[in-house]
Amino acid sequence: MNPFKYGETVDGENFCRRPELARILKGYVESGQNVVMQGERRMGKTSLVLETVRGMKGVAMFHADLFCVRDTADLCHRLTSALARFENSAGFLEKIVQALARLRPTLSIDPNTGTPTVSVDAKAATDLTSLETVLDAIIAHTAKRKSCVILDEFQDILDIEDGERVIAIMRGRIQLDTKTSYIFLGSVRNKMTDIFMHPNSPFYRGAAPLPVGEIDVDDFYKFLASRFATGRRRLSRSTFDAIREIARNTPGDIQELCDAIWDCTRNGQTIAKADVRKGLNVIFSRERDHYEIFIRRLTALQMRVLTAIASKGGQEVFSAGFLSAASVLNAASVKRAIDRLVSDGLVFYNDREYRFVNPFFREWLKRL
Repeated sequence: MNPFKYGETVDGENFCRRPELARILKGYVESGQNVVMQGERRMGKTSLVLETVRGMKGVAMFHADLFCVRDTADLCHRLTSALARFENSAGFLEKIVQALARLRPTLSIDPNTGTPTVSVDAKAATDLTSLETVLDAIIAHTAKRKSCVILDEFQDILDIEDGERVIAIMRGRIQLDTKTSYIFLGSVRNKMTDIFMHPNSPFYRGAAPLPVGEIDVDDFYKFLASRFATGRRRLSRSTFDAIREIARNTPGDIQELCDAIWDCTRNGQTIAKADVRKGLNVIFSRERDHYEIFIRRLTALQMRVLTAIASKGGQEVFSAGFLSAASVLNAASVKRAIDRLVSDGLVFYNDREYRFVNPFFREWLKRL
């Protein structure tokens, strides 16, 4: 059975441990300290937090995923659903329904998990006072025991209407809850910086920063080698380095490539660099349709700039060499093209470099 998992949170033997980050996080949770954890996409932030908090005795976990939250009503719904998961006993759910009566809550069974859940009426939860009601209910119930509240992709709140006011309301409520540790997870660096480091933000310096970067190289090699070993397959350090280079040191992408390599190798085999290329071909066959959709949406200029970033890298995109590679006359045209590529979610800027959101898309473009 393929031992690699990606695209979802992992735990147990599927989780590559980060003992130092876990140690610091446990200390913060135990002391009731709020924490902001920022890291690029697919770095394993959520798995790290969930696995760490789950392993803490006597700590109840509240987890709400705010990815692409649409509006205040959607935010209230997600927080209410998370509260129902926090403790889904019949008596507890009845108390939630009573506390949120003005939002016309409905108690039902989640068809995917089979567990009870509570949802609020979208029309009744459109104003900001509805959010205050939900937050009050969360605080009232988490304060009854040692708890940790995890708010995933927290920066996406800024994208909803009145997002800054929503942030202010949440800060006003959270700062009164001195016993509970709140963990704010985010993968969009500039937005998380605006929320927690800008002097005009309500959350300015309101949480201890705990960056989540790459996994220790030696630790990750040992972890992946042990996963391949479950099928009597051997992973050399040089092949691991090749995988890591293609996936740009991103844990989730490395696991995806290892998953594909597993599917095109056999038990007892030593994984070679040729197998890495075979694994890439497996990913290309899975994703080809999506890649073609991406490039069909681009103008000829945007496509040339994207291809140049794939072949030459994204560090010196306004240099004469890059302009020549992209067949572009001036830097202003490159800037407009890159702005479009960023807004479309194809590339992002980090550490003075434009990088592909999907490193395998980059490899596919290099082969065109």
